Amino acid sequence: MKNKTKLIIIAIFSLIAFLSSFYLAYDWFFPKEVVVNPYIQVGQIVEQPSKICDINTLFSCTKVSNSEYSKLFWIPFSLYAMFMFSIVFIWSIIGLFKNSDYMLKLITIPSWAWVITNFYLFYLEIFVIKAFCPVCIGISVLLFSIFFISLFHSLKCTTKQ
Repeated sequence: MKNKTKLIIIAIFSLIAFLSSFYLAYDWFFPKEVVVNPYIQVGQIVEQPSKICDINTLFSCTKVSNSEYSKLFWIPFSLYAMFMFSIVFIWSIIGLFKNSDYMLKLITIPSWAWVITNFYLFYLEIFVIKAFCPVCIGISVLLFSIFFISLFHSLKCTTKQ
């Protein structure tokens, strides 16, 4: 596969992962909405579960994002993911116009760091929270795809030398 093709795939995957992370961040910052109901006090806030990714109690983005483990230093993990995927997207776009070989190697660094973080988050979902976020699983699939594309390219380049 050509470097440009790899970078296009990485750019598309990182854009989709960024948008999914944005959805999770939005859901984290605005998980509640005002309900107009005559039997509820005026302006009382009632939590409404996310419509897309709350399938049941085992697969629930709301349960995962409302847990105490959904943030680090008071910042939700979805914002960290948005930052990381925006860096990967920008580097992949730069790589399309500049030295694509170098950018593919460079993309391995943030994706590797986020893969390690992802294992920790999966540990929390499985053993502590006991619920899975379907959107997070989709983001993880995209992350691992980006990581393996860039890693195999880096390994292939180092074995050629």
